[in-house]
Amino acid sequence: MPDPVVTFTPEQFDKLVEAVVKRDSAPAGAGMGIGLAGVPVVGVGCGDAGMGPMASGVYQMLAAGSPRLALAKALGLPMAPWMINCRATFADTSTSNVPNVGSDVKITQDTVIDTMLFRISNQSVTANQNQFQAQSDWYYNFQSSIEATLDVTGTPRYPVAPEFMPLVNLADAFNGDSKAGNGWILTYQNALKMSFNAKVTIPVAPIEVVVTFRAWTPIWDEQVHMTNREAFARLKEIGLVLPEAYVSRCCR
Repeated sequence: MPDPVVTFTPEQFDKLVEAVVKRDSAPAGAGMGIGLAGVPVVGVGCGDAGMGPMASGVYQMLAAGSPRLALAKALGLPMAPWMINCRATFADTSTSNVPNVGSDVKITQDTVIDTMLFRISNQSVTANQNQFQAQSDWYYNFQSSIEATLDVTGTPRYPVAPEFMPLVNLADAFNGDSKAGNGWILTYQNALKMSFNAKVTIPVAPIEVVVTFRAWTPIWDEQVHMTNREAFARLKEIGLVLPEAYVSRCCR
């Protein structure tokens, strides 16, 4: 049986040529999409520049305001866990307030924080005195009545928990909200600061409160000194086109 012959009218042929020209004029590996107000844009949508499911991570980081982390996601760079701690010691039972405790490490590049947890450690002579003391200390983590505030310092600086609230509530609320929001991004210009208050007199002393933030940061030295504008240029090489208003906001 002879192969079927496909025929075109002149109008159909002209439309086919027009579609091929548009396709070949797009950056290599880029996909076509429809932007705001129905304007066609070239980006990592549809074709996703060959990234497939990886593109969702790129969009998440862009939506969170970090073109540098978006570039790390686009390049498939590994993200390493990194722990940030705020430590406070109540030296004696008369101590009720430990103010302005800074984090123990310096943030040097864009970092995504997705989890917060805390532990209260009994460091007095009663620690591990017997099996019941260990159980009592464990429950004290949840019933200590120790409250805390949380602030981001640097540029920009802003309060996260400006008023004292139960430490257990702060951790529970932070974990739920940060996961739903795909993480909380801090830059090299930011740091964390906390203050602690014992609403009820502590039973033994000294005790130490350790608040740990689990963060993720790309294993990529080049990003340490990279500007947002340089990250946008690299993303454009991959085939991503962004609104100029977005670029201007991130690069102002």
